[in-house]
Amino acid sequence: MNDGLTRLALPAMREDRGRFAALRNRRVLVYWPHGLGDWVTFGNVVPLLEPSNAYAITRFGDDYVSLAEESAALAPLFSGSLPPGDGAEFGAANLGLELRRCNGQRLELAVPSPLAGNVVRFGPDALLWTDYPETEGRRAYPFHTKARNLARLLVPKPRLRTLDLSLPLANAIEFAPNPETLRLVEQRLAQFAEPEMRVGVISRTGVTAARKNWGDGSEAREFVAAMRRASDRWCFVSMDDEDLGEGVAGFRALFNDLGEPFARVYKALLMRVDLFVGIPAGPLHFTIARGGIPTIGLWLSHHPDWYDEPNRSAMHLVGRYVRDRRFHKRPATRTKPPSLRHRIVYLDTLTIGAEPVIEAARTLTG
Repeated sequence: MNDGLTRLALPAMREDRGRFAALRNRRVLVYWPHGLGDWVTFGNVVPLLEPSNAYAITRFGDDYVSLAEESAALAPLFSGSLPPGDGAEFGAANLGLELRRCNGQRLELAVPSPLAGNVVRFGPDALLWTDYPETEGRRAYPFHTKARNLARLLVPKPRLRTLDLSLPLANAIEFAPNPETLRLVEQRLAQFAEPEMRVGVISRTGVTAARKNWGDGSEAREFVAAMRRASDRWCFVSMDDEDLGEGVAGFRALFNDLGEPFARVYKALLMRVDLFVGIPAGPLHFTIARGGIPTIGLWLSHHPDWYDEPNRSAMHLVGRYVRDRRFHKRPATRTKPPSLRHRIVYLDTLTIGAEPVIEAARTLTG
């Protein structure tokens, strides 16, 4: 068949029934067509996996694949296309696979170039594709987060018993930026923020559910104005490219014409960031996993215990809806040891106004 696709046959598995956990001394291709936050939290799973295997990861969307660059445990395989998609425009959606058929049987992959060359060079002899099931707090410690629950299914049980899961999980992502990208990002930031300026990031909206979003933008504008009144050294980057007032620039407006993948640029940007404020979406999970940056999580419809490992630099503001639905009473919260507790402030309002965010920022940044 002359359609420009390279065809490979591999045993293909989901996370269920222990098939994947039983693999030893294999070269595993992880097909991961999920969002940036799920790429970050999968980084918490990778160090727990069977160490005799080698792992590579890909999807159509190098904006996310670049997250795995320079990782010692997870090789990124680039597709040559930056925006996330399923690859249908290249001739076969999801490498020609169907998730329901990934039950251990040998399946044919249809891989376009240049991804095909990268896959062939890695030489996989097994494939993992999981829908990354949500727990929504219903599973008890130590498998209470989305990542830990997936580890429960992918990691051999004898190996799990040797791990101290009362400690925050390490992440396989290398958060140090590419030096050339860092140079480009610093040059671009210099046009917006003088070296003595303090840079904040605001991530108000996500792509999965509008109910997670932080208001209509007025709260963010009020927050920015208050921070700049307190100190004119503050300036902000809006991940949503919104007009949030004086001293704010949009992420895409600053960096899109660099032609670099999103995760590569974001790693470089975080080297300069002094404060992050955002909802549970990719940039928040990314920043928490990196650590070392004062971070304010804004939770309007989910609970932080369901997702992230604790971070001493982070504070989470949780709206009243979460307690009204008793999400904080689910096993994920009730069964955790003190070593895994987040720093949480429960609010009595359904929305999160600017004032508690301003107070949290003062607490975290002085």
